[in-house]
Amino acid sequence: GNTTSPVAAEALSENIDSTPNTTNNNVPNSATKADTTANTTSTTHIEFEPPQACIRRLLKTALPPSTNVAKDASSAFSRASGIFVLYLTTCANDFAREGKRSTIIAKDVLNAVKELGFGEDFGDTLEKFLEVHRREETEKKKVKERMKERL
Repeated sequence: GNTTSPVAAEALSENIDSTPNTTNNNVPNSATKADTTANTTSTTHIEFEPPQACIRRLLKTALPPSTNVAKDASSAFSRASGIFVLYLTTCANDFAREGKRSTIIAKDVLNAVKELGFGEDFGDTLEKFLEVHRREETEKKKVKERMKERL
């Protein structure tokens, strides 16, 4: 089902800054920015938006060549993807905490995807991606070790 842990929902509502990103578009806003509010409480607002170049590349890949995307729509996609990443991260962190770990692992991300209601659509695809990724990483290590042995 599409259930969200209360901690994830609360963290998301507290951590998403609704003010638009007004940084220079030529400078990628790929880093997470944490700003402390001026009032006496130390509430942290996290803002994250992937670089516009990445968003444009994703849109170009996903859409038919005849489709144009307005600049404001591209910005909206960027903001929405940043919000989704924060939401998914918060939920995955809940799973890590439940497992009494301070490190989020791939299984936590998979569980978060399922808990947020995307498991049916993306769970299998993500699991297959991880299998291939792990095989590739293992192969890279083996190749690197063989290269060291030759030296």
